[in-house]
Amino acid sequence: MNRLLPLLSIAAALALTACNEPARTEAGRAADHAAAAADHAAAATETAAADAVDTAREAGANAEVHAQQAAAETEQALDQAAIASRDAANRAADATRDATARAADATADAAERAAIKAREAAEKAERKAEDQ
Repeated sequence: MNRLLPLLSIAAALALTACNEPARTEAGRAADHAAAAADHAAAATETAAADAVDTAREAGANAEVHAQQAAAETEQALDQAAIASRDAANRAADATRDATARAADATADAAERAAIKAREAAEKAERKAEDQ
């Protein structure tokens, strides 16, 4: 609109200052050209504004898509971390059970060896006592 006003003012001034018919006709043509230029400028401004709005909307939509993808990837990474933690806990529990079972077996073996030695010592003592 700011560009339109000076052009229209010039066109009107040319039309008013024309005294004879050829000058008036020339002024009329100049006014028509100025009005056409103003219309063209207004249309270009509208088109540029519409393009800017479309570009902003597209950028917003793209940003939203990227944010949703990032959220989905984060959720997937958290799910994988939870699975890995659960698997590690299960392996640790299995290892603890195995270690406990091996310790119990080792304790039983040691007790059995001690019992055998005690029995052998008792038998040896008994034989010694019989020999005397």
